[in-house]
Amino acid sequence: MPKALSDTETEAFRARICQTAAKLFVDEGPAAVTMRRLAGELGCGTMTPYRYYASKEEIITAVRTRGMHSLSEALENALNTPRDGRTRSRNVRDAYIDFARRNTASYRLMFEYPETNRDDADYAQAHARLWRCISADMQVMIDEGVIAAEAAILGHQIWAALHGAVMLEIAGLLPEGFDAAALHARTFVAVMEAARPKP
Repeated sequence: MPKALSDTETEAFRARICQTAAKLFVDEGPAAVTMRRLAGELGCGTMTPYRYYASKEEIITAVRTRGMHSLSEALENALNTPRDGRTRSRNVRDAYIDFARRNTASYRLMFEYPETNRDDADYAQAHARLWRCISADMQVMIDEGVIAAEAAILGHQIWAALHGAVMLEIAGLLPEGFDAAALHARTFVAVMEAARPKP
């Protein structure tokens, strides 16, 4: 009879399943993510993954859900500093890029592929949390009077530019001498200038 795992051990194994699935999905494509292949990569019995997730689709949704919560936590921590809005926004940018670099497979799976159970309650909660982070970053500067804009819309403009820079860095397609932060810094300055309150 298999030994019962503690809650901490169960959570750790779920995380391993998700990390392995994300890497297989991104490196080899969706067909590579099977319960049998996951079991082989994890060094466990073929049926073991089924004790944690009912299907491949449930695992992919879990990867995205976990990733969005982890990214949101990093952005929230970066924004929650006693500095001016621009500095805090740079902290948020740096935290975003750091997450994408350290969790590249999960990051790509979060945004690059359409397969997700969007009706899953946990996924919907994680998605809403990330959207709040995107708006909150801009709202700080709006409240300071530095810019005049709709936080959600401007936040998504900034996010689109940052995501694009990150994906270009991951693909190795940035101009020589630029990384995602350097490229995005130029875009950010231009957008903030356009959003300045009119006299």
